[in-house]
Amino acid sequence: MKRILAVALLCVMAFMLAGCYDAKDINDAAYILLIGIDRGMSDKFRVTFKFPAFEAGGAQKGGRGGGESPGGGLSYKTMTIDAPSFNAALELANTSIPRALNFMHAQFIVISEDIAKAGLVGEFLAPIVRNSSIRYSTRLLIARESAAEFVELLEPFGGSDITRMCENLIKQAQETGLFADLTLYDLHDCMTSPYHQPIAVLAAVNKDENFIEKGPKWDTKYNIPGDYYAGDVPRKKGSKVELLGLAVFNGDRMVGKLTGHESRLLAMAKGVFQKGTYTIPDPKCPELNVDLEVREARRPDIKVWFEGQKPFVSLKIYLEGDINSIQSGIHYETPEMLPVIERAFERFIKRELDKAIEKTQRLNCDVFCFGHIAVKKFATIPEWEAYDWNSHYKDAEIYTEVDFKIRRTGTMIYSSKIKYSEEDK
Repeated sequence: MKRILAVALLCVMAFMLAGCYDAKDINDAAYILLIGIDRGMSDKFRVTFKFPAFEAGGAQKGGRGGGESPGGGLSYKTMTIDAPSFNAALELANTSIPRALNFMHAQFIVISEDIAKAGLVGEFLAPIVRNSSIRYSTRLLIARESAAEFVELLEPFGGSDITRMCENLIKQAQETGLFADLTLYDLHDCMTSPYHQPIAVLAAVNKDENFIEKGPKWDTKYNIPGDYYAGDVPRKKGSKVELLGLAVFNGDRMVGKLTGHESRLLAMAKGVFQKGTYTIPDPKCPELNVDLEVREARRPDIKVWFEGQKPFVSLKIYLEGDINSIQSGIHYETPEMLPVIERAFERFIKRELDKAIEKTQRLNCDVFCFGHIAVKKFATIPEWEAYDWNSHYKDAEIYTEVDFKIRRTGTMIYSSKIKYSEEDK
């Protein structure tokens, strides 16, 4: 018996030591980091892949797409191909790339606004979501113009590689609230949701066109911070790409956009707002500003009821914050004056929130997810589906309320006015 067991054990060990006949070496794969999708010219879709180019002796020398990366020794290559579908593009790509395309490290799937507005997103994503190597948590972006250009110009910034660049860029959604952290799952699965309509992050190449170098200087007009779409920020230099605002979808068709400022309001209403800095006009000196660091105090209170077929919604959001600066030097830090700032900020947020809600109602797209509360008023799922919330959202009467409290006044107990000599008064 012992001899039989010994022979069996030797046979098992022989199989275990036989080697991995199906093993795949790292040099056998091209790890795709970015995928771009545009309307094609020679075929229906134009697909762009970006992947690292590992060389035995270090980074390649050369121009864009094959040159040395600003992130160090790692360089990147891009390939663009026209094909009727995503899977067809993979096969055609492998006729010239001597490595199997692997998507386990894909960071961004970038879809052009042209594709999104044409209602082709669902058609193109169908094979992607069935691909077992593409994670559902891969971030999905809507590029303002060319997805291929966005993929080409997304390069490491500040000494990082592209993977770290993408991860850190997405983290800014929590730091600023000017866009959201949304994935392939958030767009694809929400296209069939009876509770709300999907959204996606807006992306663009900033070409410095809105940065004015010559002309009249700024006057006392007030601009709401972050009230831009991606690509419109008046800046110069820095990274060539930016994420700002949200694309609004009706099914798989893009029907509108929210600015970065409106994206913050949406996050507040959904209870996912982390923090952000707000600059509002000084209540007593409107030509100057007050800076506040704002965060969510507690989850919003949402109630939905019906009168006949007409829906009614009550939304109350709770915020708190700290004073970062008071340009006028007015002593708002006292218990008597703090409510002046608090009420001014409440009025500002309520006014802007009402405008954002009205905008989504004109699009008839419930991106605020009120449908998740409304469904509780129906006894059965068939009743809910027969009501068709997404079609009735435009008819809803929505009431909003904002509660804001200042918790801290920064490192200063009180503000002091700037002193001038007598002759300068």
